[in-house]
Amino acid sequence: MSQPTRILIRLPNWLGDVLLARPLLHAVAAMAPGPELRAVAPAPLLGLLEPEGLFARAEARPRDGAGWRSLVARTRAWTPDVALVLPPSFSGAWFAFRCAARRRVGYRHEGRRFLLTDALARPERGERHAAREYLDLGAVIGARERVLPPLAVGAAADAAALDARSSRGLGEGPFAILAPGAIYGPAKRWPTERFAAVGRALLAKGMRVVACGAPDERDLCEALAASLGPGAVSLAGHTDLPVQAALCARAALCVANDSGLAHLAAAVDCPTVVVFGSTSPAWTAPVGRRVRIACRPPVCSPCFQRTCRIGYRCLDAVPAAHVIERAWEVAAA
Repeated sequence: MSQPTRILIRLPNWLGDVLLARPLLHAVAAMAPGPELRAVAPAPLLGLLEPEGLFARAEARPRDGAGWRSLVARTRAWTPDVALVLPPSFSGAWFAFRCAARRRVGYRHEGRRFLLTDALARPERGERHAAREYLDLGAVIGARERVLPPLAVGAAADAAALDARSSRGLGEGPFAILAPGAIYGPAKRWPTERFAAVGRALLAKGMRVVACGAPDERDLCEALAASLGPGAVSLAGHTDLPVQAALCARAALCVANDSGLAHLAAAVDCPTVVVFGSTSPAWTAPVGRRVRIACRPPVCSPCFQRTCRIGYRCLDAVPAAHVIERAWEVAAA
């Protein structure tokens, strides 16, 4: 079969999942003779990926039926050879089917097998790393894994990150990022007081501390920064994804829960320590050269639950001293 020249990629809807898909995106972009790639994803995620220059066209995920119909019509007129459907949802496969892609590659899930021409059996969670699961989809059309560069950061985002630092009085010295939130739920949130213990160790080493997170995590991050006193600030809710990526790229270290921000820090090659609770690093550890995992799972882990009725033993098992040790280790490396 001839190599596809027009490839539609339905990206995931979450930050961490999109960054785990980067190995696939670079593998597909490197296929000969150079396919034209179109991507569909939430607009903020497309803005984050824009500096990589992988897509000939990027379409923001519509918010209403009329928007979806218009997008389907445009894409159908483009006549895609292949659609790679990364989300496991029925709607993702239905979109590829409506766009009349000749090959539609994805995992069997939610009764959508009949919408796909190449329906792969989905591994059990943690059996294969999520990045490898995505690469397996690309292998169906001949894409081969490449050396993955750090996530590109745009000049405007880098300048905005410098402005954000100076506006909070961070100066030019080294700083570390603490990310105490996780949208997934409490089963991913290491206790805030242990983040504070890490923060005090960082301050003692002469680093400034920046608490970062989503707008919904502003109160959490501000409370953490306040508990650390001078030398610590919060930027949660004050940066978009490209600016947050630029901040991570300039940080000396990031300590985070298993969250989108952990994946972002790892993607820009920031030394990163990730605390895992109910989820599995074998499945969703961030992709990057300088990543260390802090995880001491009890017998009930991984359970992949958002909340726990027996007391978050997985998170309680990870002491602050262990995370601090991992932080010095990855920073030195």
